[in-house]
Amino acid sequence: MSRKPLVLAFDTSHRKGGVAVSKGEELVCEIPFDAANTHSATLMPSIDTALKSAKARIDEIDLFAVTIGPGSFTGLRIGLATVKAFAAIRRRPIVPVTSLEVLAAAFPFAEHAVLPLIDAHKGEVYAALYSTKQGLPEELVAPFSSKPDAIGEAVGCRGPFIICGTGFERYEDVLSRLLVDGGMAAEVERSVPSASLLARIALEREPVPYENLFSIEPLYIRPPDARLPASTKLREGGGG
Repeated sequence: MSRKPLVLAFDTSHRKGGVAVSKGEELVCEIPFDAANTHSATLMPSIDTALKSAKARIDEIDLFAVTIGPGSFTGLRIGLATVKAFAAIRRRPIVPVTSLEVLAAAFPFAEHAVLPLIDAHKGEVYAALYSTKQGLPEELVAPFSSKPDAIGEAVGCRGPFIICGTGFERYEDVLSRLLVDGGMAAEVERSVPSASLLARIALEREPVPYENLFSIEPLYIRPPDARLPASTKLREGGGG
């Protein structure tokens, strides 16, 4: 593709989500939204607003990017159903990215490892460990779920860490002990994945062609409260 690809990226893994449109690495528009009621009522209007602001049509999008979790069970289903519909109708590829990777991407070229934590409820967090020394996140420890007081052991105590995410906000009293040897906790503003960072990551990943959209599934590290269809696959080694 000789021209810069037009990317539409959206995150529905948290209550607060976002939509971004970028032209290559240039961010054209980013729209945050609050899905306190339901993602189904906020996602499509946000996409419409973002496209209008970017002066772009959905038919002009070259690449779609979406977070696949972990996070809100309902939000992930809505996000994936929406992106698959767009991609199938317009025969465009999709880049799926974990919400933990997008959180880590907020700290490019960091000297310390980045430890994103997402509140998983039921006294647990979703976590993973990344190096961003080369810019974009490189996985050191795969996504997993854990009790907050077991996080250090689960990642092999490879600190100091940069810690971010709603999981740290929720269990700061327990997790603060991981902030040793120069570690730091990120600002609250970096507690949810950024759609613009999702778009940036997508440019560096091999996309899934629209013919293989069926292969893109939510990352369920542990079974959600709702009963899953028998065909749904869980991440091997996930907690819960």
